[in-house]
Order: sequence, then structure tokens, then C-alpha cells
Amino acid sequence: TSLERIPLFPVQAPGRVRVALDYERGQVAFFDADRRSLIFAFPAASFKGQRVRPWFLVWGEGSRITLCP
Repeated sequence: TSLERIPLFPVQAPGRVRVALDYERGQVAFFDADRRSLIFAFPAASFKGQRVRPWFLVWGEGSRITLCP
């Protein structure tokens, strides 16, 4: 868990974001799903057998989020 804010400066705001989790390797990455380009990847971490749960924050008037499998 981290409270650190990480500013992102995409050329264009993504319409869809793909979240990729590789639990064994300790990697979490975010991609622009339409352009298939990396937005941000966290440095490798050790989850130490803990359950990983998603947490999302959308910001701004008219912002919304839809979760898809």
C-alpha cells in the first residue's frame, strides 16, 4: 500500500485502461487498452502471500469507471 501520488502525463487520456497483475513476479502495470501502450508500471514488489485488492480513484466532473473482466 502506498499513499504516494504519481503524476502521469499521457499525450491523450485513455478511453480504456487495462490493469495487468503478475502476482508471482510482483508486478502491476497499467496500459492504454486501445493503443496497447504502457501507462505506468510499479517497481517489482513482494506481496508476501497477501491478497491483492484493486482500488481505483477517478477524478473530475463527468468521470466514470466501468470494470470489465
